[in-house]
Amino acid sequence: MKADPIQRALHGIGAPLPRLEDPRLLTGHGRFADDAVLPDMVRGYVLRSPVAHARIRSIDVSGALEVPGLLAVLTGEDYAADGLGHMPCVSIPPTITGRTYHRTPFPPLASDRVLAVGSGVAFVVAETLAAAMDAAERIVVDYEPLPAAPTVEAAIAPGAPLVWPEAEGNRCFQHELGDAHATADAFEGAAHVVRARVRSQRVAGNPLEPRTALGVYQEGEGRWQLTSSASNPHRIRLLLAEHIFRVPAHRIHVIAGDVGGGFGTKGGLYPEEILVLWAAQRVGRPVKWVSDRSEAFLSDFNGRDQIADAEMALDADGKVRALRVVVNHNLGCQLGPSTAHPPLVGCRMLSGVYAIPAMHVEINGIFTHSRTLTTYRGAGRPEATMVVERMLDLAAAEIGIDPVELRRRNFIRPEQMPYRTAIGETYDCGEFEAAMDQALELADWQGFEARRAESARRGKLRGRGLSCYIEVCATISDRMEVRFDATGGLTILAGTFSYGQGHHTSYAQMVHEWLGVPLERIRFVQGDTDKIANGRGSFGSRSMTVGGSALKAACAQVVERGRRVAAILLDRPEASLVFEDGTYRSADDPNTSISLDKVARATYAWGTPKPLPPELWSGLEGVGHFSASPQNYPNGCYIAEVEVDADTGEVRLDAVTAVDDVGNVINPLLLEGQIRGGIAQAAGQVLKEAVVYAPDGQLLTGSFTDYAMPHAADFPRFRSALRPVPTKTNPLGVKGGAETGTVGLPPAIVGAIVDALRPLGVRDINCPATPHAVWQAIQEARA
Repeated sequence: MKADPIQRALHGIGAPLPRLEDPRLLTGHGRFADDAVLPDMVRGYVLRSPVAHARIRSIDVSGALEVPGLLAVLTGEDYAADGLGHMPCVSIPPTITGRTYHRTPFPPLASDRVLAVGSGVAFVVAETLAAAMDAAERIVVDYEPLPAAPTVEAAIAPGAPLVWPEAEGNRCFQHELGDAHATADAFEGAAHVVRARVRSQRVAGNPLEPRTALGVYQEGEGRWQLTSSASNPHRIRLLLAEHIFRVPAHRIHVIAGDVGGGFGTKGGLYPEEILVLWAAQRVGRPVKWVSDRSEAFLSDFNGRDQIADAEMALDADGKVRALRVVVNHNLGCQLGPSTAHPPLVGCRMLSGVYAIPAMHVEINGIFTHSRTLTTYRGAGRPEATMVVERMLDLAAAEIGIDPVELRRRNFIRPEQMPYRTAIGETYDCGEFEAAMDQALELADWQGFEARRAESARRGKLRGRGLSCYIEVCATISDRMEVRFDATGGLTILAGTFSYGQGHHTSYAQMVHEWLGVPLERIRFVQGDTDKIANGRGSFGSRSMTVGGSALKAACAQVVERGRRVAAILLDRPEASLVFEDGTYRSADDPNTSISLDKVARATYAWGTPKPLPPELWSGLEGVGHFSASPQNYPNGCYIAEVEVDADTGEVRLDAVTAVDDVGNVINPLLLEGQIRGGIAQAAGQVLKEAVVYAPDGQLLTGSFTDYAMPHAADFPRFRSALRPVPTKTNPLGVKGGAETGTVGLPPAIVGAIVDALRPLGVRDINCPATPHAVWQAIQEARA
């Protein structure tokens, strides 16, 4: 087997190779959690609270016991009696938050109080789903309603009902970044001070595949097996073993096959995953729970949801002197595994791409009578970008400086790298002004007035906006393994987890590039904790950085181990062998060579031409590790143009231009798909999406009839380009690319809407900018 350099160019790093996963998935051969059907499997159903805050006086299950096919009705009291643990929060480092951190009990079923609409109060197990639902309807729960504070605004208001009596002001934690005194001094001498409240509304992840969990208890082995639609199986295993069942991790087996989207919302442990395992042990049969779409609105953890009160101080010439921000971020009623991650990480990026000399940020984690919050694509970075970019747009309008020029005066320059921001983040590289200039040219910024005039002739208002973003990507460590078999085939055992990103394709391209193994001989395995020794999953755009770098180290181990074998087989010194295009060659005699394929086969052979030492005569494999420290910082510029109908408030997104710096690119085709997907989610968030609670805590957006998701017809053709500045923080020079659109685009769309409405007196607008919200802003400005 000899690698062809032409094939390497077509299939290696940098090639726009279509996804290897797609033929299987598109022909109906995917393996999703709901495809798993086991003998004697029964169904579980969660009875959920219809009120946001209430004391549970009693739960009467007697009526349910009469339903044929019923196997069990389990309550919070049963769970407590069995002595199992609660869901943990592992995203609040005590060293950061100190004594202000308020922990919350989080059993999978409520027993004394319900704290949000949709809280589970009983788990019903029956032969069929219909029987389980019938039994659940016969359970009588006596609720004593209590006052509720379902939103951040309600929870921080004076005299607000408390979610947890010990958490004064509904505050879970408070954290600070930057220097309060230096920031106050900078404000003292400012020529201009701009103030605004920037709202990032609550959104639902709505992955295509609803959450599913199938639990099995293997009595003979004393093991639990969970098949789940989760996107981080090793993390689920750890949390179940350490916090719930309190057993060694080898007694928990988690399997995640193909997963139909996640966007962060499937990355942590959920109550239903605990319930199916617990119930399976109680009834002695496999128990499956499948969420329907309406239940997902009640039970899935949500994203975003914060209020930022910001002040920006500027000199007379438009140089930013200081930024001061107070963030109140919704945590929901109980802390899930990743609940605190978005505000604590996102606020690190509040300096944006600008050289702001002084900053102070106060972060408050706020409890509300609403469903738990978690990470959602971008996880805090979109909220931070929205704050800094909206403040610059508002400052430009107030001072009378062109928004492009205002940014140009404040960019961090390449020669300032590495640059440490006033809140302690160190950027290693980036050409921010050059990225903006490229975006301006690609968007035909200079031709805008002609397009505005054309829109006006059709009775529309046209506006444009731009946003320059930076985000922080990749975190902690990961492990990747490559293993040849006896016939020269190779298996990648991935510690990361792909739920739509195309890792099979990207990792296979890397292995093809480094080892010369043809794509058709490469197998990809992930998501099974019994097969993969350890893994961290995929989140925060980490897989190509951390997983790819670990894979490179694993391949390097293979090359070096194979070199020892090749040296024996060729009777040449190891140091004289050069590895290239899948072949070891003697530097002294180019005609003396042996392929990696033959080397791999020799390590498995029952007999070899020349004796191999035992450590080399036991297969060919490599294990690589990589830790993302320091992290990397994707960045770029997004430009949006919109048309607004002033009579109806309808906004049409007419053009989106994107220029991204994600470092070196493994597969530009897959990257483009990721960027476009992020753009779609950003536009949906700005123009349509919002999880809405009534003042009493009732969920008003419980289906796609109420929660507006974007459609293909809502989007124009996207214009995009790359401006890579390779990072030196990892051996591949890559930066995260999966969340760029979601982080960078929202302020550009908001800026474009405000630009269109500025002649009518509109200064700012909150998201989502629905037709009603835009129309209302117009009426208020006219009044």
